[in-house]
Amino acid sequence: MPNLIMNNLLFFIPMALAGLLLCGEVPVASRVVRTSLRAVGAVFGALLALLVLEALPVLI
Repeated sequence: MPNLIMNNLLFFIPMALAGLLLCGEVPVASRVVRTSLRAVGAVFGALLALLVLEALPVLI
């Protein structure tokens, strides 16, 4: 079970936004595909934030 602290949860918002912007800038013709890429980017950004938050205590 991950040990999450409420202050660390603020890290999820910028990471989700970074994933949204990164995957949302892929040039595609369909609006549906662009929206789904943005959603996938936001989810992967939040998962990356969770991995970083859980790996930091191990690295220190």
